[in-house]
Amino acid sequence: MHPSSRTGVRFVLTNPSDPSRLDEFSDWYDTYSAAITVPGYLANDVHFENPDASGGCDSPRYATIYDIISPDPASAWPDTEHSPAYPTHLFSDPRAKLVSPALRASYALVGSQLQPGQHGPLTGIHVILSNGGDDTKRQHRETQILQTGLFYSAARFRLIEGSPDPAGWLEVFETDDPDPLHTYPRVPASQIQPQLSESFRLAGTRLPHR
Repeated sequence: MHPSSRTGVRFVLTNPSDPSRLDEFSDWYDTYSAAITVPGYLANDVHFENPDASGGCDSPRYATIYDIISPDPASAWPDTEHSPAYPTHLFSDPRAKLVSPALRASYALVGSQLQPGQHGPLTGIHVILSNGGDDTKRQHRETQILQTGLFYSAARFRLIEGSPDPAGWLEVFETDDPDPLHTYPRVPASQIQPQLSESFRLAGTRLPHR
């Protein structure tokens, strides 16, 4: 999913404020996502959904991952937001009120692993937000998870900035399983207590800079 030049991610969790208007929600959000990749600091955007989520802050329905390609990942979001190309005009669109963010945060890439061999196209991800522990423990657990064959890629990130109250660590596991919403419960339990642990299926992707 991610380009080799990725140095971090902008990670966003959202809910629709009016679930009966999902088409309008998606149209506005797709337009916004396309616009903020234009300045050149965010390489692409990949959208995921969990239709079974409650829609609360602890069970968000949508996740979007924007790959950061700036040499300094901490500068990517400020440079995007303050760019002349940033689409401030979109917030005057009434549909903007349909987007209720649960989390908006930037994370720097710490490490990633890829399971050897061939795999199918991306079908979904499992996301873990957590605090405490260290990189070594996470790396070891990611290796164990990839060895199950249920996921083919794992990446971990450390927090740069975000709101409200983002976790210090973000882990993203990619799968080609036909049922991505029910893949992660089949892996061994973790000793690290997550702030959020949720699966999402692929909803849409835009990869203009691969």
